[in-house]
Amino acid sequence: MGTAARWVLVLAGLAILAAGAYVSFAQSGSGAQPWDPELSDNFVFMRVVPFVLGLGAVIGLYRAGGRKGTVRRGDQIRRFSVGTVIGHWIAAVGFVLALPTGLWQYLGGILDVHLDLPLYLIYRIHYIGAALILFSVANFAAYWWVNGDRSLWPPRGGWRRHLAGFALELPPALGTRLAAWLRLDLDQQPRPERFTFYETAFSFPTWTFALVLITITGLLKAMRYIYPVPGPVLYWASTLHVAAMVLLTLKVLDHLRYTLARWPLMVAMTRGWVSESALRHVLDTASRPGPRQPEPTLPAGAPAGVAGGSER
Repeated sequence: MGTAARWVLVLAGLAILAAGAYVSFAQSGSGAQPWDPELSDNFVFMRVVPFVLGLGAVIGLYRAGGRKGTVRRGDQIRRFSVGTVIGHWIAAVGFVLALPTGLWQYLGGILDVHLDLPLYLIYRIHYIGAALILFSVANFAAYWWVNGDRSLWPPRGGWRRHLAGFALELPPALGTRLAAWLRLDLDQQPRPERFTFYETAFSFPTWTFALVLITITGLLKAMRYIYPVPGPVLYWASTLHVAAMVLLTLKVLDHLRYTLARWPLMVAMTRGWVSESALRHVLDTASRPGPRQPEPTLPAGAPAGVAGGSER
């Protein structure tokens, strides 16, 4: 897809989103319906969701079809594209807004504790955060599907090797127990190639599961305002939505624990670039000491950790 065609696609997506948002907010604020602010926000959110998902998919397709970017600048190698870095921080803002407000909606009712803020403002902040997360999910899914990069996912037939590497990254008692449970061979220590085995065998799969779960259940909960969702379906959707929020909260804390202890990975999440020596050190020290293996190579055309070839 050419550059002009991709820009037309993005501008069309933005225009459609703006039109959808305008119509939804105009109807909500017209006074034609006797809705309170909370119910009004529910309808606005549900009406805007398809446009948010569509814009995210358009941006992901735009990024995937872009020109391949520079992957090395001296000792600096690209770990993430510019678009991946921006998308990561958009999702981070969404989590900051959606997770605390979503958990408060449930814990506040259970504990019978109330804030001075009106309840509809908490829901409004939650919906804004949820919209950012939905945009990020659609953006990444479209980019990942078209771009073809699967470096964060164990290849076919490689799950046991990645799980063995993950077990070696855990504390010895826990890693040995996991290896025995899964019948993994830890005699020969596998070497990470582009990402640590923690990232490929545990972190990315659990992120994927939690985001898919919270997206599906959140859409089912929101759908009840325009479509009659059966009571049992809504009950389980609400229950699993809370479980997904708890899982994502744990994932965020674990993600911070892991990256803050490996500072070059945190730097790469803000700049997209990391020094080759720093990345080698992270990859080489991720696992517990074991039998000596050959040093991993970092070819100039596909450096360790580059998550996508596009500059966007």
